[in-house]
Amino acid sequence: MSISNTFRTDFDALAQNNALGSSEGELAFGYLRVSSAAQADEGRSGLPRQMMHIHEVAVKNGLKIPWDYLYADDDSGFEFEDRASLSRLRKAYKSNKHQAHSVVIEDLDRLSRNADWHQGYLLDEMKQYHLTPIFWKKFTSRVERAVMGAIAQDGMEQAKKRMAEGNIHKAKSGRVTARVPAYGYKLVDSQGKEGEAAKKDTHYGICEEEALVVRLIFQKMLEGLPLRQIKGILHENYPPPPQSTTWRHKTIHNIIQNPAYKGEFAANRRTEVKIPITINEGSLTGPVIKMIKRRVIRPREEWIIVPVPAIVSIEKWELANTVLMKNAKMSKRNGRYSYLLTGLIRCATCGHSYVGGSRKRILKSGKKNLTIWYRCGKKHSQLPAEMEEFICDQSQISHKILEQAIWSIVYQVLLEPQILITALEKEFRGERNEQTTRKIAFLEKQIKASKFEDKKLYKAYLAEVFDETEFATRRKLVTEKEKKLSEELKKITKSLISPEHFEARKQSILLICNNAKENGLVDNAPFEIKKNIIKTVIEKITLNVNEGWFELEGIIQGKYPIYKDGKKPFRREARKNLVPVPNNF
Repeated sequence: MSISNTFRTDFDALAQNNALGSSEGELAFGYLRVSSAAQADEGRSGLPRQMMHIHEVAVKNGLKIPWDYLYADDDSGFEFEDRASLSRLRKAYKSNKHQAHSVVIEDLDRLSRNADWHQGYLLDEMKQYHLTPIFWKKFTSRVERAVMGAIAQDGMEQAKKRMAEGNIHKAKSGRVTARVPAYGYKLVDSQGKEGEAAKKDTHYGICEEEALVVRLIFQKMLEGLPLRQIKGILHENYPPPPQSTTWRHKTIHNIIQNPAYKGEFAANRRTEVKIPITINEGSLTGPVIKMIKRRVIRPREEWIIVPVPAIVSIEKWELANTVLMKNAKMSKRNGRYSYLLTGLIRCATCGHSYVGGSRKRILKSGKKNLTIWYRCGKKHSQLPAEMEEFICDQSQISHKILEQAIWSIVYQVLLEPQILITALEKEFRGERNEQTTRKIAFLEKQIKASKFEDKKLYKAYLAEVFDETEFATRRKLVTEKEKKLSEELKKITKSLISPEHFEARKQSILLICNNAKENGLVDNAPFEIKKNIIKTVIEKITLNVNEGWFELEGIIQGKYPIYKDGKKPFRREARKNLVPVPNNF
C-alpha cells in the first residue's frame, strides 16, 4: 500500500480478522486513489470514505480484502502507468501466484479519469487476466461507462480551468494565490490578522523569526560566500523550512531568486506542461518517447504582480541575484572533466549516486598534476553535523582504475556479440514489448469503432433522426475522440520493438562489434565510442570501493573485483588474464 500506514487506523476500525468485507469470503483486491495529499487529509472525503465504500461492497459480494491486498495512490495519476500502487496491483493480478479474482473500487474515475482510452484499456486488461472489477458506484452498460468517464474527465479539466481563472481573479484583486506561504511569510487577511479569514482573503505578513534568516542569506551572498558555506551556517544555527528536512542548496537558491522578498509576489508565474523526453537512448531496444509533466516559468509579461511586504530592499535583492548568476557562470563544475561512467554508479553502502571530482596540484618539479576520481555524492555533499545521522564510509577511487576495470569487462562482450543478441531477443519477447503490443491493438480497435460510430451518425442524419446542428455536435465529439486515440497510438507505436526494428538493432550490434574488432577499438576506443557502448550494455553499477568490487546490471551482469588478485589495480592485459564474464546473463 503506497500510503504506508497512514490509514491503518481507518482500516482496523472496519476490518474483521485483518480484512475488509466478509472475513470468511473469497479473497479480493481493493484499490483506492485520491487526487492530492490535501484530499487525503480531509477524512471521510478522501481515502477513509473510499475504504468504507469498498468495505460495504465487499460485504455485499462476500469478498474479503486483507491489508496486503489493499492498494492506494495519493496523486493525480492521470497517466495510469505513473501510479506506483496501481502498477503493483497490475503486476499482482498478472502473476500466477495471486489467489484473488476480483478487485473492489469505489468509482470508475478512481481507476482513471481518462475516458478516451485508459479506462477501457484497464478494464479490458483485467478481463484478460480473469479479474472482475466491482464498483461501489455501479454502471450498467458500456454506454453508461463511457458517459460516466467522459463526465469525470471533463469535470477534472473544467475544475482545473476554474481554479486557474479563480487564481488570476484573486491575484488581480490584490491577494496572494499561495496556499502555503513562502519561507519568511505567514498568511494573514486584509486586516493583517491570522485565522480562518486568511484562507480566502489571503495576504502576506512577515514572519519575523524566518525573515531574520532570509535577510542573513542575502547578506552572506553579498559578502561573497558560496551556497555551500551559507548552507553550513544555516544548518548549524537555524531549523530548515517546514517543508524540508534539512537546508539544501536548491532551497537557498530558490529563496534568493524569489521576487516576493523584494515586495513583489508573482502570481501566474508557473504553469504545468507536458513535454516529450527520450529514455533508453543508446540502448539495444532503441529510444522510447515518454510524456512527462514539468512546471515551467511563464513569460514575464504573463505574471501578475501582487505587492507584499518586502523583507530585503530591491537593490539588495537584485545585487544578490547578480552575484548568484555570476557564481553559476564561473563555477568550476562548468569546466569539469568528462567522466565515462556518469549517472551509472550507485554506492553499495548508502545507495547514493557517485559523482566526479578533480584537483590540480603543482609538484616540486614544477609539473602540473591533475587527479581525477569518483566518490560517493552523499558522503561528500554532507556537512559534518549532517553526517552524524548517517555516515557513509566509502572511499573515493581513481577514475582510471574504475573505468579500466569496467571497460575490461565490456571488452570481452564486444568480442562475443552473441551475448548482446541474446539479451536483445529477451527484451523483444519480454513483458514490456508484449504490453505495448496489447495497447496498440486496443487503440486500433477503439479507432475502428470510432470510425464506425461516425458512419452510423451520418446514416442517422440522412434518416432525419436529428437535425444538422445536433449531427455537427455529435460528430465533433466522435472525431475529437478519434484524433486523441490516433495521437496516443502514434506515440505508443514509437516504443514498440517490431520484428523489423529487432532485426535492424541486431545488425547494428553485429556491425559495432565487427568494426570494434577490425579497427582496434576494443583495445583503444575513443572516449565517446566507449561511452555509447557502455550505455548500451550497462544500466547500473553498484560500487563498493572499500571491499574492492563492483556489480553490473543490464545486458552484462555479475559481480567483479576492481583490483586484480585483490592488490594491484585492474589493468587491460592479455585477454586470458581478464576477469571472466559469467555466462548467466
